[in-house]
Amino acid sequence: MTDFAKSLPALALPAVLAATTLTGTVVLACMMPFAAIATICALAMPARRGLATVALCWLGNQVLGFGLMGFPWDAPTFAAGLSLLVSSLIAFAAARGLAKAQDNPLLAFVGAFAAFEVSLFAYALPFGDPALFAPHIVAQIALNDALWFAGLWLGWQVLARIPALADRRRRV
Repeated sequence: MTDFAKSLPALALPAVLAATTLTGTVVLACMMPFAAIATICALAMPARRGLATVALCWLGNQVLGFGLMGFPWDAPTFAAGLSLLVSSLIAFAAARGLAKAQDNPLLAFVGAFAAFEVSLFAYALPFGDPALFAPHIVAQIALNDALWFAGLWLGWQVLARIPALADRRRRV
């Protein structure tokens, strides 16, 4: 198997996650699946690459938000954006810790989502709007993230098998 065939999934997954972020930002605005992205990064990538991918997905979201969608250029909006980055990195750490302790992607996602929401809530208490964490709103965000996680997980599984497919074709 060539080095390219081995590295294709490693290169493709961050690109898929970046495309997900950009598409999700434009289509869904405030319903970005940061916990889902953090979980896939924690499960599929080495720590540094995973952290960098999470941060770059956040950055893409912020660039589109401020550049294309007209987010206000003020301190509260910048602070809220930074809270999303911090919460995403906390979600990554939670998913990575759970993935090491248990070999269960769903548990890693649930832990990442909980860590993400708790850290955002901690920010919202003094600086935001805790009313945004009403159960029906959190449930809607959880459903959105769960659907994205399922799709991204399936995409990752397909990408992870590309070298095996290339190797199989060569043997036939």
